[in-house]
Amino acid sequence: MQTQQTETSKLFSYIKSGTSAYHVVSHSRQLLLDAGFEELHLKEIWNLKRDGRYFCMPFGTTLYAFTVGRECDLANGIHIGGAHTDFPAVKIKPNPEIFTQGYMQLNTEVYGGPILNTFFDRPLSLAGKVVTRGESYDRPASHLIDFRDPVLYLPNLAVHMNREVNEKGAPIDNQKHLLPMLGTIGDELDKDATLAGMLADRLAVKKGDILDYDLCVYNPEEPQLVGITGEFISAPRLDDITSVCALVHGLIESGNADRVNLVCLFDNEEIGSLSKQGADSSLPSIVIQKIWQAFGKSPVDCMADISDGMMLSVDVAHAWHPNYPGNQDITNYPILNQGFVLKTASNQTYSWDPEILASVMALCEEKEIPYQRFVKHSNVKGGGTIGSIISSHLPMRTADLGVGLLAMHSSREMMGVKDQTALMRFVEAFFE
Repeated sequence: MQTQQTETSKLFSYIKSGTSAYHVVSHSRQLLLDAGFEELHLKEIWNLKRDGRYFCMPFGTTLYAFTVGRECDLANGIHIGGAHTDFPAVKIKPNPEIFTQGYMQLNTEVYGGPILNTFFDRPLSLAGKVVTRGESYDRPASHLIDFRDPVLYLPNLAVHMNREVNEKGAPIDNQKHLLPMLGTIGDELDKDATLAGMLADRLAVKKGDILDYDLCVYNPEEPQLVGITGEFISAPRLDDITSVCALVHGLIESGNADRVNLVCLFDNEEIGSLSKQGADSSLPSIVIQKIWQAFGKSPVDCMADISDGMMLSVDVAHAWHPNYPGNQDITNYPILNQGFVLKTASNQTYSWDPEILASVMALCEEKEIPYQRFVKHSNVKGGGTIGSIISSHLPMRTADLGVGLLAMHSSREMMGVKDQTALMRFVEAFFE
């Protein structure tokens, strides 16, 4: 029980801090610094040592952390764990101010595939990055911002004005209905009010120095234990902070003598990973080749050495829903609190082969870590992860796995407490 409390506490801390992809990476960076990891920069030559612990942040929403075993032989390959820092959200457009009948609202756009109606009728806040003028045009200054306060609200239409809402739902027009209310025009706000001015006040910078921003609307409610014995977790952003938390803490707390261990935290998984900071980029190869180069090995040596390695694509899975049982496969359906989930798909939307799964299962059995299997219903398209994308760039056996969720992509998702403990134990064992 003490282990579950510890792992749950680590996850809750990540969720509270990780209110945007930038903040997920910032929290990860601080954990690594506190654990004695050395920060590197991509454009510099890396002078690495065996028994070293390092990380780099090529972009504000990506992070690569790795350890080099004290007796490391690069021919022994590498163990990699990948996850994503982004989550489905509503984001703020440029020039967002809208004034309607005395209300001030903000113009937005949808990022990824959130369950939009779950963002209505609850407090909302803003977090992300603001960029201001720097010393030169090509060196702007970046600032993380998190309002924390519930500054936004999206109210539903009353049932009296939509009598069929419970039978037919309330269709959402993204351009009309996703305009959160910021306040009313009065003493505090006037028609000259701008979001840039509010950002400037929070950051103590000049309004005219703000050039751009990347801000998401997020649910600021804190994670909670639910269920008669507190066996479930209800929280925002479980997809994919559960995985980020397991990988970063697993790397910090593990140790190995003869191998490189690497954690890759990517952005933009929710929109296809096709970006400079996504899994479908050359960055993972560049980072790994720089590690090998630091020990005098060529890119060809690097690709040959890592081909015998193992990679985990760690992302959440669909748990069996008692109210919608027909949506799951008839023989492979994960249940909350019965172990983390191994995901497979014959079309490789989840990356796998029998050898990697056999290795994962054998390790779980050796360490007595519970696991389950997930395969999508044959009539359902299902989702995908970074697994097949990154394994197409790195020739390595790759397994897709993660904790099971209910209400995936809702503004609050649900999972089992024991499943996070199982995942974190497995990741640490994998890096050991």
